[in-house]
Amino acid sequence: MIDLRSSLRRFFVAAAALALAFPLLRPAISEALVSRGDALLYARDGRAMEKYHEAWLLDRGSSDAADRYVFAAFLARRELESAVDVATATLTVRPRDVRLRMDRALCLHVLGRIAAASRDFEQAGREARDVQALALAADDAMKLHELRRTRTLLSLAHRIDPGYLPVARALRRIE
Repeated sequence: MIDLRSSLRRFFVAAAALALAFPLLRPAISEALVSRGDALLYARDGRAMEKYHEAWLLDRGSSDAADRYVFAAFLARRELESAVDVATATLTVRPRDVRLRMDRALCLHVLGRIAAASRDFEQAGREARDVQALALAADDAMKLHELRRTRTLLSLAHRIDPGYLPVARALRRIE
């Protein structure tokens, strides 16, 4: 015969154990979902973005999950607004994440939000001393008719890497 009292006690003990373990396991589960998303992306399976998004929803502080989701959205050219929202939310927690800032800038650029993309490219370029990011920021500044800012960004990129030909050519063109 089943003892209802002891069965209920066991149920509540198990439920309490799971409730206490979930916050500790959440980052590990999120990383497992990111790994699954990587495997799906490698296999060119469209469900990869879903796994990355689920991982980010589970652990909103996960830079890896956010970065993978945003970059996958950029590559697929879909769910770009959602990707920008995920990147923005994560950057409020991790404002120095240059990878994520670059990926958000790429999505913003595709969406036609050139001024916002240019600011992200510039910030990422300055923080990481990334010549390509600075060149992209300068290109966007030129599209916005911000000639002084374009020169400043190109000069900074040229100081970082004088051998980077796209920057050297762009500097010659605007002078």
